Amino acid sequence: MNNFTLFAANAIVVLVMASVFFIAGRARHEPYWDTWGVANLVICLALLCYMAGAHLPDALRGALPNGLLVLGISLRWRAARQFENRHAPLALFFLPLALFLVLSAAPLAAGSYPAFHLVTNVIQTAIALACAYEFWRDNDDKSLSRKGLILAYGILAATFIVRFAQALLVGDGFVRQMSLDTILTIQLYVALFHFLASSAFALTLAYERDAQKLHHLASHDGLTGLLNRRAFEAEARSFLERNPEQPFALAIFDLDHFKQINDQHGHATGDRTLEACAEAFRETFEQSAIIARWGGEEFVALLPDLSPVEAALAVDRLRANVAAIAVPTQNGVMHPSLSAGICYSNAKRTRDLETLISVADSGLYAAKKRGRNRVEQVAVTAA
Repeated sequence: MNNFTLFAANAIVVLVMASVFFIAGRARHEPYWDTWGVANLVICLALLCYMAGAHLPDALRGALPNGLLVLGISLRWRAARQFENRHAPLALFFLPLALFLVLSAAPLAAGSYPAFHLVTNVIQTAIALACAYEFWRDNDDKSLSRKGLILAYGILAATFIVRFAQALLVGDGFVRQMSLDTILTIQLYVALFHFLASSAFALTLAYERDAQKLHHLASHDGLTGLLNRRAFEAEARSFLERNPEQPFALAIFDLDHFKQINDQHGHATGDRTLEACAEAFRETFEQSAIIARWGGEEFVALLPDLSPVEAALAVDRLRANVAAIAVPTQNGVMHPSLSAGICYSNAKRTRDLETLISVADSGLYAAKKRGRNRVEQVAVTAA
């Protein structure tokens, strides 16, 4: 394909993907889709201006398409930040365009086309790398789609770097080579790959993130963010199968007089109490602990690799941390408390989950019977 056809192919792809982004935005109500769509429309307009360059006034022939491209990539940078839930004020993403207009004014006025392209490609490289960096920053997500986005923007930046080097090395001969420029042809092929790949990977990454959200909603309690009962049972059984020799403790917790909290202070206060208690669980226990909201005001935790004494101390430390919580109410603050039953097991004792839960529950019953706000440890029978 000649360069004109390649420009046209890029424009068509960008326009089609803009439509896809706008449709996704209407269906999902997420702002980054509209930003991506607008960015693609601006880039499409830039490509059309490149194609019509011979018909544009000399003053606009370089500035208009390159300025639009700078703005389009800047808006893609904004979409990337919105996608990652980062601060993305619109004014910030017009700064590269303002910088382009200021720095390119002197070369254009002097008729220095190589200097103009040096400025243009430095700015375009920086924005493309900024887009890649936004997706790279989330180091916890190693998905193929995220890596693909980083690669797509990295390759785009590389083409701008090559263009910069060409302008630097060729100098005044650069403008005369533009019509038969092999590097431009390669750049257009790379751009076609970029627009297809970046759009496909963005859509796929959004789908993957939605799937993760759905999985999280299915396995976690909506109020506290802890595992729900079914997910706890699955993870606990998996732990028992994977670690047949590892000792552990299982504890069941119940907030004391929780019905009175709801009745006297309202369900909103009850919810805040549950949320504060869940945070105490996360802060008190090690990351290896499996913690869940068992139901209502009950919680459960499996604590790996602890001795009976260590397990009892850890659970009592949680009890003390919960007692120190101050939940605001209309009449001041309220300090909740909880009771806990705990049982310990190792390779020589039963590892049947239902049995362990029943034993821990009997300890919880004893703690409540003996005055609440306490921990009772119950021995588990041998296997």
